[in-house]
Amino acid sequence: MVGSEHGCNSNEDINHEPLAPYKSNEEEVSNEYGYNSEYGSDSQDSDFLVDEENMLDDPEVDMNDFILNIDDNVEWIGGRGIVETDKELCNEELEVINNEMLVSDSSEEEGCKSRRRNKIRAVERARANDTAMVKDPFYIFQRFSSPEEVKDIIYLHAIETRRELEIVKNDKQRIRVTCKGTIPNLGILETGGVGEGGSKKNKSKVKESTVNKCPWVLLVSKYKKDDNWTVKTYVKDHVCLQSRKINACNYKFLSKSIIDQFETNPEIPIRALKEQLERKYGVNISDMKTFRAKAKTLDTIRGDFGGQFAILRDYLQELQTKNPDTTVKLAVESEPNVASETRVFKRVYVCLGPLKRGFAAGKRDLLGLDGAFLKGPYPGQVLTAVGLDGNNCTYPLAYAIVEAENISSWTWFLDILGDDLQLYSNSNFTFISDRQKGIQGAVSKLFPQAEHRFCLRHIHENMKIKWRGEEFKDCLWKAATASTVPQFSIAMEELRQAHCDALLNNMCETLNSKLVNGRDKPVITCLEFIREYIMKKLVLVQKTVDNSPGPLTPTANKTIEKIKIEAQEYRAVFCGNDKYQVSGHGFEQFVVDMKQQTCSCYRWELTGMPCKHTIAAIWDMRRNNEAIGIPETWVHPTYWLKTWKEMYAFKVAPINGRLMWEKSVCPTKLLPPKHHVPIGRPKKREENLHLKMTLGKLLVQSVEIQVIMEEAARDNPMVEGEMQPRGIGVCDVSYL
Repeated sequence: MVGSEHGCNSNEDINHEPLAPYKSNEEEVSNEYGYNSEYGSDSQDSDFLVDEENMLDDPEVDMNDFILNIDDNVEWIGGRGIVETDKELCNEELEVINNEMLVSDSSEEEGCKSRRRNKIRAVERARANDTAMVKDPFYIFQRFSSPEEVKDIIYLHAIETRRELEIVKNDKQRIRVTCKGTIPNLGILETGGVGEGGSKKNKSKVKESTVNKCPWVLLVSKYKKDDNWTVKTYVKDHVCLQSRKINACNYKFLSKSIIDQFETNPEIPIRALKEQLERKYGVNISDMKTFRAKAKTLDTIRGDFGGQFAILRDYLQELQTKNPDTTVKLAVESEPNVASETRVFKRVYVCLGPLKRGFAAGKRDLLGLDGAFLKGPYPGQVLTAVGLDGNNCTYPLAYAIVEAENISSWTWFLDILGDDLQLYSNSNFTFISDRQKGIQGAVSKLFPQAEHRFCLRHIHENMKIKWRGEEFKDCLWKAATASTVPQFSIAMEELRQAHCDALLNNMCETLNSKLVNGRDKPVITCLEFIREYIMKKLVLVQKTVDNSPGPLTPTANKTIEKIKIEAQEYRAVFCGNDKYQVSGHGFEQFVVDMKQQTCSCYRWELTGMPCKHTIAAIWDMRRNNEAIGIPETWVHPTYWLKTWKEMYAFKVAPINGRLMWEKSVCPTKLLPPKHHVPIGRPKKREENLHLKMTLGKLLVQSVEIQVIMEEAARDNPMVEGEMQPRGIGVCDVSYL
């Protein structure tokens, strides 16, 4: 027994098990609007036969109210037995409750009894709702931890039932919700207000009484000393008509429901998403609401554009922790106030440690440089440095996000890249890029001894404005691939007499095409997109490496086989001192020095692959029984399968999610860059300008024609009744 001094222990009342359903008079009254029993269950007929091909599509009829309206004093054959059995079951379950733990003999036990009854009702309704075939979202004494949780379930219930629910009371203590749905009064004719002889008063009364409110109501409030919210009143019956226009179905609700789908398919079109949501919820959804829901979902998944700059330092720190020897440089705008707690983002540079070691193992001193535009509210440029592996595949090395592609940004990028690759001003290195002025100035300033080549595709882009045609394309390619001065002079002479179209792309263009889907995302998401692409690429190439037979890479094997076929048409003559004279058709004749590994055609030195003249000399050496090995042994180590394996032995390590990143110790907060107009004219403006110029020319021409025709009409007046000449300018312009 619990003494009166201590009152009733609520924790013991709640945790005491087992608790059985308890039916009181108050509950029987509350069941007037909600009946959740399992009378008439056909679970005993679970093994009956069903003709699945001829299923009857009968509507579901709710017969719960019919049982409630049965008079207890009237005998009902077949039904009372079920009710009495259920009551007996309830009585048997109530015998399990230990009343000694719940009832007090003191004079203050009335409050404990009331709380005891409420808890028993709550447990009973919770059990009944869990075991019901169709669960109600609410039941009496249901508890919620916060008002936000209550509102979420209310909105979901409004959408699922397609009813317009309105929150009429919403304060710190209570939430009251009613249904705004209306139903017509079917007894209009009985009032006599719709006949012709009815008075105006009767008509107004009838008009007011033709509409009834739906009885659905919900009241959720909390006790003074309790932080939880409890359902106090709930009438669950809807007698109003359903609607396809629900205010609760807003873009915020839709964004929560499609977030899982967008994690796997973020590129779903707006129209397809709209049709899917309308079929799912059965309500009308506008295109703009679907667009806003998609935009909010993408912001939730990717993060907002401005907010990611605040945690950019945490991301870079995690990147360096998981990938040792990674170089990260973050530049900010100069701040005149040194004591300011904020800094504005300017640039960021990333060169992963595994990529640096892999590039050094590849033994190929060639890098492609290029930039690509960023999309979004903070426009900028993505600068990339890409190498080539032994299989002639791209090998990304470093990347950066800068404000624009100019001399300052390229100098900053190449200066850091030179430190990572240990390049100096006198280093013999090769860069290839387009003819962007910023790259040219930066390369000539930092690496004056390096060779700077220009991409043939970008050269042709500037030339094809005037010259087009297949003939010009062949001559341009012949001039670009010439390895000797006489061959180049002949190709250029042919080029002066031709017109054509070009076909070539560089290494960075290939990488930029892969990063299109990442350039419209926030800064961290964009950097992570590039890192994950590189990480996956290294793994995919590793599978090809493991399946390659050797001794060269697959591309090198194909190339050397083609060279062998071409070498069959040449004849080599040994001249002593490891030199050979190789001759072919017509006046072709070249000198091959096997000791210096050179050929007068310069193909061997340029590509690192023995040319057809060298292959002919190797075959002549083997005929003379010299131990020289197969032609593949004379290939540069870059193309060896062993080198290729060493290059891809270094993998980019994965990183943890945002919640696991360590906080940066930098005292300043990073802010997004200031918005600036990117370099160049927008495409839309160019199209509009072109259209305006076209219309302007047409208008001028039309006016000139109008003037000419009017002058001709004055000089040669037509007979009355004949068709008069008119200008066509106004009609043409209005039609366009």
